Order: sequence, then structure tokens, then C-alpha cells
Amino acid sequence: MSDKPARPPSRRPSYLTGPGSPARPGQGQAQPEAGPEKKQEAPRRQEQALEDKQLCEWRVWLLPRRPVVSTGVVAALLLCVGLAYWALPNALFVGIITIILFNRLAPYLFPMKYVLTEQTAGYRAFLARDTREWGRIFTYYQYPDGVLLANDVRTVRGRLREGLFLYYETGGANRDEVLKIVQSKLNPPQEALAPKTGKEPYKGGVGSALRRIRRLRDKE
Repeated sequence: MSDKPARPPSRRPSYLTGPGSPARPGQGQAQPEAGPEKKQEAPRRQEQALEDKQLCEWRVWLLPRRPVVSTGVVAALLLCVGLAYWALPNALFVGIITIILFNRLAPYLFPMKYVLTEQTAGYRAFLARDTREWGRIFTYYQYPDGVLLANDVRTVRGRLREGLFLYYETGGANRDEVLKIVQSKLNPPQEALAPKTGKEPYKGGVGSALRRIRRLRDKE
């Protein structure tokens, strides 16, 4: 009798296994069912997709609207790229500068596609995109050529962050449709900036913190 341990049966490739071949370890065992959390993920995603349905869509190209100004903008852009190449003739450096300039001017140089949905508002253009949720927008301001979705300018963060401007189609063809959607999602400036009754207005900053510390000391 040999004392050598028995070798485990070799595993045959899947294309060699036939109907009479022995089953692999664990092949015939039932797989564990997915947990309730995984089963609920798919319905939740479907509900979110249904809720965030598209309300309005239009395209705007600002470059042809003002030919004289557009010519100056394109000339200034090419001049900046030329100066960058003259200062440092490196392909990587000039490429980075060019991408940055085109990214900042993309909403003006290239056609924009505006999309308003139940939950978001934004646009898409070449090298640029901006999408924001309605809940994070404070109010709106109307202008002859569009509507500005603005942040709360009473806070430092709201002043530093830019708003989202929605340009109407040429001639304001979709003005009423866009305003109707915006007005259904946001409050006008008069209501948004009005002080809330029954609550003490929020006062932030260092001065407010010092006043609270003094009140606590006086109570002690």
C-alpha cells in the first residue's frame, strides 16, 4: 500500500464536460438569493427615472447673435493662445491653456442644449456642462433675453457661486414655456427674500458667535 495522499480529481474544461460528466463541486447547489436591499435597488432607480422626466428642451447658439462682438472674442482667444505659445513654446502647456480658455467660453462659442426636468435644470455644450437641482436654487430673475437662476446672495457662498442663466430661443419663442416651468419650481425674489414670520432671522459671523458667548456668561 502506498502512503502517498490521493490526488484530487482534475478539473476538466467546460467545453469537454458532457451530460454524463460528474458535476463540479458546488455546481448543483442552490445559489443564495439576493437580499431585500438588492431587490429594492432596481425599483428605486426606476422610480427616480420616472419622477425625473423631461419638461422642456431647446438649443441656443450665442455666437451668431452678435457678429461684431463674436469676431472680437474669437480674435482675442486666438491672440491669447498665440501669446502662450510665444511665452512657452511647449505643446502640453499650450494645449492646457487652450482647453481652459475654450472651457470658459464654451457656452458662448458652441451651441448649448438646455434641458429642464422635474428635478434639475442645466445645459450641455462642447467642453462644458452645468446641471443643478431645483432644491438648491434660491430664486430667479427675469431678463429680456432669458431668466437667471440665482443663489442666495445674502450668504458669502451664494455671492461667490455663479448663477445659471437660461437664454431663450431666438426672438423669445419659448419664453412663456420656460417661465412657466421656472415659476412652478422657484419662488419670486419678493417671496424668497421676505423675512420669515415667527422665527428669529439667522445672523451668522464672528459677531453673532461673540454675542452668544456673552449671553451664556451672563446666564452663569
